[in-house]
Amino acid sequence: MTALNEKAMLVSLDISYYRATTTNRQATDTAANVLNTTERYVSVTGRLIPKETLDEIRRIVGQARNFLDGKSPGAADGKTLPGGLPHWDKVTRILPSSHGFNEQVIRNLGAFKDKFDEEVEKVRRALPDAIATAKRENPEIAGRHYFPPVDDIIAEKFSFRWQLDVIPDSGDIRVEASKEFVEELRASVNERAASKLNEVTSHTVRTVIEVARHLADSLDGYDPDDKNKSPFRDSTVDRVRDLIPVIRALNVKADAQIDKAATDLLAAVGNKSAKQLRTDTDDRKATAAAARKVADNISSIFN
Repeated sequence: MTALNEKAMLVSLDISYYRATTTNRQATDTAANVLNTTERYVSVTGRLIPKETLDEIRRIVGQARNFLDGKSPGAADGKTLPGGLPHWDKVTRILPSSHGFNEQVIRNLGAFKDKFDEEVEKVRRALPDAIATAKRENPEIAGRHYFPPVDDIIAEKFSFRWQLDVIPDSGDIRVEASKEFVEELRASVNERAASKLNEVTSHTVRTVIEVARHLADSLDGYDPDDKNKSPFRDSTVDRVRDLIPVIRALNVKADAQIDKAATDLLAAVGNKSAKQLRTDTDDRKATAAAARKVADNISSIFN
């Protein structure tokens, strides 16, 4: 069996930013009375500064997190990671060390950090006026709140970090303990690594099936006489092409069937554009059939 620690590493993303909210006790009591409940079940928060001051920073944070989920394009290359990176635990993900792929992920995280840092500087400049405006327009909430110096808010409330780590290897265990304890620990490490290796394979297969079937359904459902009914977007084809390097990287077991599925899916799309598939009925039907065949084949093998 392929050792997962030889084929991948761990990456975690830790972002924090100033929420600028506070619980309002008076509003909470009022809401609780209206809803015939207590503060154990309802609370009302108020904004300490105008919402728009932090809108862009929230957007960047969401994009960075969604990038690892495969839901947003990277800030450096505009490419998505269809299906996202598999989880090792709640905060850490498995990052294949495939040549070029890990660099792509880190390069995009770096670009997100650059955007984050640029926006933090804009927030730094905007905060004094934002606080003054809030105290004037919102005296019952912001007017009674203590705001630390702006530089302290920036230093304490904003951070963007990612961390790379190795996947535990039972061969590296160095502890002073009984032989039985060490053997049990080694077995536990091996068991988790083996389980995660299988999860990576399952994640990869699910992603191929999902993307292939979405392509097939979108093509089959497209009606050139009623384009708004079931629109076929350029991003549907882009997602297939973005998927191929992700699948090759996540195929840490070097499974021939997964590799073939990636090859067949890429062949189904070929060099066709979304515009061509929208206008050429025969191409559209053939591509849909080929994509559905990829999904059905790999599904029958692994399910």
